[in-house]
Amino acid sequence: MNMPPELTADCRLVDRELDRQLGTRSSAISTQARRHLGECERCRNLYQWMTEEFVPAPGSAELYSKIQSRLRSSLKPVKPQASTRSLAARFWMLFLLFAFPAIAMMGLAGLRQMDLFQMAGITVVLVLGGVVVSLSLAWQMTPGSLHRIPGKVAVRVLIAGFLLATSLLFPWHAPEAFFARGWHCFRVGMAMAVPAAFLFWRLVRRGAALAITSLGGTLGAIAGLLSATVLQFTCSRQDAGHLLAWHGGVLVASSLMGILVAQAIRRVSERQP
Repeated sequence: MNMPPELTADCRLVDRELDRQLGTRSSAISTQARRHLGECERCRNLYQWMTEEFVPAPGSAELYSKIQSRLRSSLKPVKPQASTRSLAARFWMLFLLFAFPAIAMMGLAGLRQMDLFQMAGITVVLVLGGVVVSLSLAWQMTPGSLHRIPGKVAVRVLIAGFLLATSLLFPWHAPEAFFARGWHCFRVGMAMAVPAAFLFWRLVRRGAALAITSLGGTLGAIAGLLSATVLQFTCSRQDAGHLLAWHGGVLVASSLMGILVAQAIRRVSERQP
């Protein structure tokens, strides 16, 4: 559009003020700019286009009817989710309800081998670990909750605490049938971890977890901790090497398995249209 040379600077002034209006949503422009709008058709048309209010065309009754029917068909009754403390208590109760019968069926050979200091120390570590991962699961299944301990950190602290406590509380003996007896404990522990993880997942799926990989690792960790707890009180081999390699191995392997399963589920869901 051809403009007189004396109006070029004013057009630029109007352009700058209109740009500023887009950022501040202000309708006020300077007196000089208003004077220029009366002289320049190009700037006047631009100003009117920017200041006029957009009114969307109303939708048809048929369209609104389709939207309402779609919404109504997707609505399902749901129960309000419990508080994070209540959920954590449920995880902890499920932990105990699984562990106590398993220990009763397998015997208390490990308990008889521990002295009072070892029993008190490892019990504190196991209880604290169970509480931490129970809280972490409750936080993860509740969107918008404050994660005082992130899921990945909770799993790492649990594993590190168990391994450190075991190495400090129990003696180091020469390996005796290390692989034969250890492999038996590992197989039994993993056999318990799988159904335990499934039970915990049944409770977790009632919430709305967002970070599936972290959730999978935490589910694997609490299932592995449950297995390690049962083995701790039922296994007669209470030396640090055996406990670290085979009981701790169940905890580590279960956590890693939970992460791998969660990643596989995430990849499958991402491929679906």
